[in-house]
Amino acid sequence: MIFNHRKMRVFIYHEAIDMRCGFERLSYNVREILKSNLLEGHVYLFLGKNRRRAKVLLFDGTGLVLISKRLEQGRFMSIGEIKDAHEITTSELGLLLDGSRVRLPVAVKQESRFLV
Repeated sequence: MIFNHRKMRVFIYHEAIDMRCGFERLSYNVREILKSNLLEGHVYLFLGKNRRRAKVLLFDGTGLVLISKRLEQGRFMSIGEIKDAHEITTSELGLLLDGSRVRLPVAVKQESRFLV
């Protein structure tokens, strides 16, 4: 599988994108908005506004790979459901691309406790 590299990280782009975007626009979003380097081999997940389409962008060592998926039934998780997660595992990415709902951990604020 293409997502099987041990050091590979999966980052989520947190705004709905125009699904007509191709390599250039998505690469720009990774560089300028996510402040990341595509050539490091990480995976970037983009979701469309209607949540029926998703795109995945990655560099496989020889060139950019763009994977596009459209669900025939159901919808992908909304960006609101994953807004606190900036990164997911490759297993979670696989589940998401299968159309499954992934329960992502919620960030918990740690309260400071002072002894009086």
